[in-house]
Amino acid sequence: MPDIHSSTKQHVRATNVSEVARKHDEYMREALVLAASAAEAGDVPVGCVVVRGNEVVGRGANEIQRSGDPTRHAEMVAIEEAVRTIGEKFLEECTLYVTLEPCAMCAGAIVLARIPTVVYGAADEKTGACRSVFEILDNPQLNHRATVRTGILEQECSAILSDFFTVQRKRETTDNVVKTQAEYGTSSVKPGGVLWLVPTPIGNLDDMTLRAVKTLREADVIVCEDTRHSSPMLKRYDVPKKPLLSYHEHNERDRAREIVERVASGQRVALISDAGMPGISDPGYRAVRACIEAGLTVTALPGASAMITAAAASGLPTDILTFVGFPPQKKGRTAFLERVLRQPGTIIMYESPYRIVDLMRDIEQITGPDRQAVVARELSKLHEEYVRGTVHYVIDVLASRASVKGECVVLIGGEIEVGES
Repeated sequence: MPDIHSSTKQHVRATNVSEVARKHDEYMREALVLAASAAEAGDVPVGCVVVRGNEVVGRGANEIQRSGDPTRHAEMVAIEEAVRTIGEKFLEECTLYVTLEPCAMCAGAIVLARIPTVVYGAADEKTGACRSVFEILDNPQLNHRATVRTGILEQECSAILSDFFTVQRKRETTDNVVKTQAEYGTSSVKPGGVLWLVPTPIGNLDDMTLRAVKTLREADVIVCEDTRHSSPMLKRYDVPKKPLLSYHEHNERDRAREIVERVASGQRVALISDAGMPGISDPGYRAVRACIEAGLTVTALPGASAMITAAAASGLPTDILTFVGFPPQKKGRTAFLERVLRQPGTIIMYESPYRIVDLMRDIEQITGPDRQAVVARELSKLHEEYVRGTVHYVIDVLASRASVKGECVVLIGGEIEVGES
């Protein structure tokens, strides 16, 4: 005979859960309306509401651009209004809803206001904010603990941000093209100018292509990530002496403008990095973007790439490959790994040999010990090695060594192994 009381309890629990979910959606949609108003005014679209019981006591949208005040985040605006509405500086019976995870500054404001529940929609692992929220709100030294709920209307919250930045990028591109055309009108842009992206060997110097050597010999100027590193390589391939320009993360912006000027003047500019394809986890993007916006010719030569080489020989499925470059070292690292490791297909990233064991341990914390993994190092060199197996096995192999040498390519089987389904 069925347990009537048990069925009733389950129905009540389901009803309560449904009601909570409905409330979360309702208040997050109100925050989305505020986010849209911020976007219309030119601010990053983030909206926030503070709720006590069933009443909204505080509302806020980003006002950073409008006010010229970098502290006018949506959360700060909403908390200030809630404090005025309630007449108390502590919001201990309130829930804060915000479309984007709070940054560290806003998390600090939440702690000071003693808000016990935080609900947000979209996450941005690049800011590292998600980790900041959990660490700050759950720090026992701050004498405040809070419940954090994530992913409410996540798609809608992500979409409004994505759409805003897409429009912003198009507007910036249009402005840059107009500006560049004014500086380098069609009459002043000389024919023959081109930016060549020339891949170089990732280890074995015999991997240089004939076309790459020919291009470097024909170039009027060669832009190098490190001129000291590139000079011996150019000498090996009998590339005639010519101007070498350094191009690295510290001078990318200024050098990109100079590259545009040289290409516009008709020069043939070859861009190389220390190894592999320029622009792929190496400097190059800004120069490419600037030349494209100026209406100039950009051509990439095929050649060596560590991630493709490692993927081909890894033994992991190659139906879907997701390359994420170098993971964050500190800020946002956990959130970053949690996001990428949930994806189907094979995930590829780069890591320093000095941090490789720590990275694999961080991965194990998220995936567990049995996810398939490969660490490839010293690719194309004499001591090339692939360590293949479970995440735990790879950790055991690498951690047992006094040191690990050579830049590493890390490949992790996707949460869903597409190639074997």
